Amino acid sequence: MMRQNRKQSSGSSGYESRGVTRRQFVARSFGALMAAPFISVAPRAFGAGKEGTVTFASFGGAYNEALDRNFIKPFEKQSGISVRMAANTSLAGLKSQVAANAVQWDIAELTGTEYELAIKQGIPLEPLDLSVIRTTNIPEYAVKKFGIKYAFFLEVMAWDRKSISQPPKTWAEFFDSKRYSGKRSLYTTLSDSMLLEFALLADGVAMKDLYPLDVDRALRAMGRLKPDQIAWYETNQQVIQQMVSGESKLGMPFTGRVRIANKGGAAIDYSINEGGATGDYLVVPKGAPNAKNAMKLIDFICNDAKAGAGFMNETHYGLTNLAAIKLLDPNVAREVPTNPELDGKIFRKDDVWWMENLDAAVQKFRAWQVSR
Repeated sequence: MMRQNRKQSSGSSGYESRGVTRRQFVARSFGALMAAPFISVAPRAFGAGKEGTVTFASFGGAYNEALDRNFIKPFEKQSGISVRMAANTSLAGLKSQVAANAVQWDIAELTGTEYELAIKQGIPLEPLDLSVIRTTNIPEYAVKKFGIKYAFFLEVMAWDRKSISQPPKTWAEFFDSKRYSGKRSLYTTLSDSMLLEFALLADGVAMKDLYPLDVDRALRAMGRLKPDQIAWYETNQQVIQQMVSGESKLGMPFTGRVRIANKGGAAIDYSINEGGATGDYLVVPKGAPNAKNAMKLIDFICNDAKAGAGFMNETHYGLTNLAAIKLLDPNVAREVPTNPELDGKIFRKDDVWWMENLDAAVQKFRAWQVSR
């Protein structure tokens, strides 16, 4: 996740070349990268607590810092367990540790597609200990045998408010070449975006009927745009740069990226209507040296309402801790993708479909781009 051109396993066997993806942006947005894979986010000395230790691998950078402020410090104080935050989490890193019988991570954060691929490939994970991890505050869809989908990120339609006085209300309007004759920024990294889903919504498919995706129909829908009406982008930074520079007036960024850009002087608005949410799991690899403490930390992250609300108010990313959502600032709660009030207004990415079909979808998409 932290490397400039990380390649993520796409499903069965292939790979999709990626620039700075949504995962990389999360780590980089508020501060510098943490280059080493096993590094504490804070300068404080790490030592065993009176109740032991646990190592948690997430993105690194500012994302780890937000986790540290809102979850790790209060957990350490409450539990007496010392937590080491590690960066560069990935399925590849997890696999290599397990294969070498040298597991260093007690908890790893995986994307939804990575989680499904880990299950398909039979990568050894510890079953969740539900005698420790409470699930009463967590939606049923987020709880699996080997992981909890604890955080979600929302991709939306956005526009430059200085240039567009009548913004789109639907993806059909967003893709309407007559309504908006200029360029719109479209995300080419299918493993990280929901471009095909948005094109299908524009073509009249209901959110509840998106999956299985009709890739050919999505490409035909995008084909109604002329080549000079599209500004392709491969990274989360690019879409903002294109919109701020005036290269495009419309885009499909993640909400967290817009929030940061606007703090820096950008003038980008967005609508969460028909937005797409993608999420990450917390898992415990088989052979984790501190598996019991890992279960305790997962329970805290998923259930402590005050800590969860603090994290969401700071980052605007969504947690599946329903009790925490009730404590949110109303302006944050209305666009947090895990808020039950948004059911029917946004959709959740189908990780299983993408795990099984990414290779084929990318091949069709690339061929379509070349043919244009």
